[in-house]
Amino acid sequence: MKRSVLTVGDLTTTASLDTRVLGGAAGLSRKVLWAHSCEMDDPWRWLGPDELLMTVGLCVPEDPARQREFVSALDDAGLAGIAIGLNDIAPAISPDMIDEANKRGFPLLETGRDTPFASIGRTVAAATTTEQTFQVLKLSKLYHLATFAESDPRTLLRDLQGLLGVALSVVDNSTGIVIVDGGELRNLDAHEDSPVRSFALPTDRGIALRVTEFPGEELDSFIQVHLLQVVDIAVSRVLRSVRRRVERSSLALQELLNSHLPPGLDDILGHSTFSDGFQLVAVSGHEEERVGRSIGMAELPALATLHRGAMLIFVPLSSLEPVQALLAKLSIQAAASSTFTDYRDTQFAAIQAAKTLASARGTNQMWNDFEGVSISLLTRSRKEASEIVAQVLGDLARDDLKSAALRETLFCFIRNDRRWIDTAQELNIHRQTLSYRLMKIKEITGRDVSSSADLSAFWIAYQGWPSYSGLADDVDR
Repeated sequence: MKRSVLTVGDLTTTASLDTRVLGGAAGLSRKVLWAHSCEMDDPWRWLGPDELLMTVGLCVPEDPARQREFVSALDDAGLAGIAIGLNDIAPAISPDMIDEANKRGFPLLETGRDTPFASIGRTVAAATTTEQTFQVLKLSKLYHLATFAESDPRTLLRDLQGLLGVALSVVDNSTGIVIVDGGELRNLDAHEDSPVRSFALPTDRGIALRVTEFPGEELDSFIQVHLLQVVDIAVSRVLRSVRRRVERSSLALQELLNSHLPPGLDDILGHSTFSDGFQLVAVSGHEEERVGRSIGMAELPALATLHRGAMLIFVPLSSLEPVQALLAKLSIQAAASSTFTDYRDTQFAAIQAAKTLASARGTNQMWNDFEGVSISLLTRSRKEASEIVAQVLGDLARDDLKSAALRETLFCFIRNDRRWIDTAQELNIHRQTLSYRLMKIKEITGRDVSSSADLSAFWIAYQGWPSYSGLADDVDR
């Protein structure tokens, strides 16, 4: 339990101090950190919050209306209360003054003739000194824990919870993700109305330390300042690790999008293999920071990078559900490609996901799966290649010059990501000629390049064509 501080009520119940309550009994639980005598007309300028004013009455006005204002000014300044010595100097305490004290719950006390103010002052000082000593010891333990748990923030928060009697967690404000917490606290009853205070960490205002307080275990400002510093240092290590993970993840996915297998992939994806299957998930590029940071903090075996205006996530099938749950928690619309098993399919999977996301915009559907031709992109044999090309291209796979010209037009259009000007320039033809050829391709194959599903099928045929034709150099892979 937290040590209790001295209150105004403690002074009134100490018989040796001979101090009784005239008004404001509702405020007897106010803490008293210091007691000081003052006879100035404006004592609130000379005393601070939680300090008790002791006076022989020279500073107390005689007029009842001014006495009411006097109490108001003392209370507004945050004083703990006022103790007026019983003597022949002090003015009579008016009903107005007592009424104002009662309304505000501001302790209005009367001290006996034989009680020196020094006795009250020493009582308060002794109690405060004891509390300060206790706080210093607690602070020493706090830094001791920080020293021996510097590499394990969770252990640090757990130990700090035991020391301070509060529940602690560190949260990323932009995502709501808990970066680290101290676990459940034993022997403390948490209630729905338990106060939760949030403090921004000094070095990253987007990260907050949340403190759940329990009855009798409130965190005071003295310890709070040092707690923030200790937690900030510990969490900064975690955040640096997250940033490194996000950077490595981004670089790795960029390599895969260029059909290169990046080194050290197992360090990020764990034991997941390409043969187990993977999908590319696309979300808005505006969500780059939130998504990348969230995946990094959750330590999900997935890769994420910004690519052509979209945020792409490479997800092994074993991690698909956690990624879906994460994006749902963040209320981010997402679109997923079909499943692939070869890393060289990454670029095509990205196209599928991006096209699906574009189609989903303007809808309320938060998760969108690609719908299209379900066949493997990278063929494993000439027979498989023949079947794929025949299925998708049909008569466009013939060897005659007309079919070859239309086929090359289609492949060039795909290579240039459906950019008309670039395609026409590469083929050295007019845009109207390109439009005519694409119409002929639609007539022959029954597929339309403006359709995401048909475009996916054409891409499959494009990638499988070298195996079918035996002329691998004909297609820029």
